[in-house]
Amino acid sequence: MKKIYIFLLLISFILFIAGCAGSPQVTQQETAPGVTEVTTPEGKAQVINVTKLGVFNENLMFSAPSNWYIVVQGTAEVEEYGAKGGFFYVKIKNPGDAFWHIQFGTHVPLPANKKYKLTFEAKADAERDLQVRVIQDQTWEIVESTTFNLTPEVQKFEWEFTPKKDGHIIVFDMGKISEKSIATTIYIANVELVEE
Repeated sequence: MKKIYIFLLLISFILFIAGCAGSPQVTQQETAPGVTEVTTPEGKAQVINVTKLGVFNENLMFSAPSNWYIVVQGTAEVEEYGAKGGFFYVKIKNPGDAFWHIQFGTHVPLPANKKYKLTFEAKADAERDLQVRVIQDQTWEIVESTTFNLTPEVQKFEWEFTPKKDGHIIVFDMGKISEKSIATTIYIANVELVEE
């Protein structure tokens, strides 16, 4: 009986080792707040999880010294903003006269000539557009930008880009981007930035 028990343990151990050897080894290590280095058999990729910089499940002030901030300026008017159900939301009364009149952003280093993928979920109570920019700090120079169309259904958006200059801030613009930029409520969740 003892021999059978040892034999079964030995077979189980061999099967376990064989299973481990056949599967790729992936290790993760947190290298800085919000930055995780993932090592795979193919190489390394640095993952920056922007969601860790601002959790959208409680009502925060979203201003300095918070990681995420909101700016309302010019002729724009916002009735309220905050976070609930994992989404940051902005109830827009007047989008203003320029795309930058309502901004929701976060400071995150984006060194030039590296490939990035930004993913997030978003919707709006009525169809309208949302612009996303990578900008430089202090000069506010636009390094990269793109526009997405929002609907009342939650959609997952992806944006791949390789900036030619260093960027310092990711900004979601909710002001007057185009004629589609109507007054409505915009919701954003699960923002993630991957450096490839």
